[in-house]
Amino acid sequence: MSSAVSMIVTLIAAATLLGVIGSMFVDGVSVFGIGDTSICATDTTTTVGADDPPPVDFRAAPGVTVGLDANPSYCTDDPGTAQALLNSATQVPTFVFTVGALLLVLRLIRGAEGDGLYTARTAERLRRVGWWLLAGSVLAAIAESVSEKALIGSLSRGGDVSALSGLVSWDAPYMAILTGLGVLSFARIMRVGVAMREDLDGTV
Repeated sequence: MSSAVSMIVTLIAAATLLGVIGSMFVDGVSVFGIGDTSICATDTTTTVGADDPPPVDFRAAPGVTVGLDANPSYCTDDPGTAQALLNSATQVPTFVFTVGALLLVLRLIRGAEGDGLYTARTAERLRRVGWWLLAGSVLAAIAESVSEKALIGSLSRGGDVSALSGLVSWDAPYMAILTGLGVLSFARIMRVGVAMREDLDGTV
């Protein structure tokens, strides 16, 4: 398992490095939005009827086109610096969360190999993995939602979409939250078990 996780982390790091280098020298290659010549964002919180006329609220900013399908979609072929940064910010949090989780799991596995599985240090490392899954997934989801809504707000005019609206319309990562709670529970069981074993060893 340690080798598998190490290989995954290495592949992600290599792919990211190659993507960054490629985005600087090769047209059509982008990573985290870096190198994109066009930017699009869809307002998934708003729906548009197929037979309804285009609402006045769905107006595009200068240099931006809007498409009205099930949801309004805004695209620009000449993004500004702020829009390019916001576009990257919609992709970076999930990447950071995933890589962080892999690194913590790798540290947990290697620590267990050296210190033993049923130890207080291993239980503490497991607890950190649980908190990362729980809190990190929520923060990543909120950060992406805020960035996406801020990007939509910069591409549109006349709507009520803003960065603040992203604080209430983010999608909760239920699977990561439930997994984090399960890992935290198991880490607590391990800590209690380790303490009981130490007390028993001291008594004997």
